[in-house]
Amino acid sequence: MKREPLIRILGGMALVAMVMVWNGCSSSRQVSLATEQAALSGAEEPAVTDVGTADKSSDEEEVMRLLGLNKSEAAGQAAGEAAIQPTAAGLEEDRNRLEENLKEKDIEIARLKAELAERDRQLNAAESAEPPMEIKPVRTTVSGSGTYQERYDRARALYESRRYKEAIQEFAALLSTDSSHKLADNCQYWIGECYYGMRAYNQAIIEFEKIFTFNDSDKNDDAQLKLGLCYTRIGNVEKAKVEFQKLVDTYPDSEFISRAQYYLQTL
Repeated sequence: MKREPLIRILGGMALVAMVMVWNGCSSSRQVSLATEQAALSGAEEPAVTDVGTADKSSDEEEVMRLLGLNKSEAAGQAAGEAAIQPTAAGLEEDRNRLEENLKEKDIEIARLKAELAERDRQLNAAESAEPPMEIKPVRTTVSGSGTYQERYDRARALYESRRYKEAIQEFAALLSTDSSHKLADNCQYWIGECYYGMRAYNQAIIEFEKIFTFNDSDKNDDAQLKLGLCYTRIGNVEKAKVEFQKLVDTYPDSEFISRAQYYLQTL
């Protein structure tokens, strides 16, 4: 608090005290005078209690006025402070409301999970119902020229264009040229992806399993995930679970862990 407002408050309090003393003395003199007048005239003495009460009320009003307040304002401030304070009943009501909102959110999350699982089931059923594309033996002759990397890039472009049969031919030709090249395991993996894209899931399983014959391949966890998906597509749920669990156990740092765990929970 600053010095000047403090001096003003102390001065106001002193003034209030002086007013109260003056009013007290004045009230006493008024009572004595009224009593003497009543005795001389033979009238009854005035009610001291009423005069004292009126003076007391007047004193209170004078104090409130000097402090810059009135009774209605003081009562309003007290009522406002009481209204701000939270009650136990109000807090309990808020708690119950929040619990109800949380239950509603949990129900909504469970519904969305069930809907997602149903969409996966319908997708699997639709893909299983469609007859797989007829697969014919592919040529393994080298087509085109260029370095191993350039031919690999062309084969990948064929895959991205969904020209799966042509892509298989190119990847197979690269493998026949050099099966120990650093991109050889990638060629084998994309052959599996081509068959998967043609919904030839049984053949895709064979191709993905070949990945594990390569030393230090960086496509092992990719192939492991695809094996689980292939078995899911053909409706072999138990085998799919085995493959997904193998991914979780064998490749704990794989980026596909969350997907494998999702299928383990929903299959």
